[in-house]
Amino acid sequence: MVVSAAIDGGKLMGYFNLPWFAWGSAEMNLGDTVEYNTLVRVTSPYDRLATSIIKLFVHYNVRSTVHLV
Repeated sequence: MVVSAAIDGGKLMGYFNLPWFAWGSAEMNLGDTVEYNTLVRVTSPYDRLATSIIKLFVHYNVRSTVHLV
């Protein structure tokens, strides 16, 4: 049974001892460096990224933003 693509992918990459460059994920379990020993995060986890952006906005007194997709 697939729990999460990130969790299962991380376990497979660790099993085959292959580096895994993950762009980002909301999975908190990926912080386990023993089980996911080949994981390299390209960006911080989403929960920490949001906190960082908020702190940056507060520091520079940003009142509004535009998000283009």
